[in-house]
Amino acid sequence: MTKMTQGPWTRIRPLQIDDVDAKTAAAIKTGELTRGGFPNNLVKVMAYCPRFVQLEVEYANSFMFDPVTFVGDLQTAGFNDRFLKELVISRTSLLNRSHYSVTHHSFVATALFNDAGRGEEGHQKLLYLDEHENHPDVYTDRERVVLDYTAKVSRDAHTVTDQDFADLRKVLETHNRTDTRLNELDVAAMARHVDSQIVELTWLIGHFCLLNRWFTVLQVPDEGPLDEADFVTLYEQVVPADIRERNARILGGDF
Repeated sequence: MTKMTQGPWTRIRPLQIDDVDAKTAAAIKTGELTRGGFPNNLVKVMAYCPRFVQLEVEYANSFMFDPVTFVGDLQTAGFNDRFLKELVISRTSLLNRSHYSVTHHSFVATALFNDAGRGEEGHQKLLYLDEHENHPDVYTDRERVVLDYTAKVSRDAHTVTDQDFADLRKVLETHNRTDTRLNELDVAAMARHVDSQIVELTWLIGHFCLLNRWFTVLQVPDEGPLDEADFVTLYEQVVPADIRERNARILGGDF
């Protein structure tokens, strides 16, 4: 049993560094570095399955956090920008009412927009995500279509139509044509790039539908003042009050 201080938990106790072998401890530390150097219960609960936590960070980074990445002339990651991905993650997590995902990605997205000098824009986009379709003036055409797609995939993937796919392809290509690098692509190359974007987005949605359920069923807790790092206080300091209030209303005190 760990000798470290630890906050409350219910169904599964998050493991601590001194609970695990050296290789799993290294994986936990890698997970912390990926998430801003913040000790987190995501990787500490995953640590019950050592191979899982050892592979999860690189796997998740490939479609969540990796920037535009090339190996030679081949783009291998970063097909959609981080701002769009965070909107998709939070929209999915709000629909699934997943406490850990909602709180943590409200923080991640707020910090992302703030660091880019887009704080007020990000505030509005994050605030209305739970009913994005009722606030078309807040979102770009691309964001609206992607968020509509996100909601359908999250609720019932069988409801996604060929027209939805056509609309998604159109809005992604239109946006891509505003990018100097992507605008140089010929028709075939652009079509393939758009398909890469759709594959990445759809995997991101599906991954968070899985992760949301995992957090909820295992009742993974936010890191508090008794843990290695106090996420709860940071969340209250960084995430605007109206977004925190919206989150609390939707989550209703559940995991």
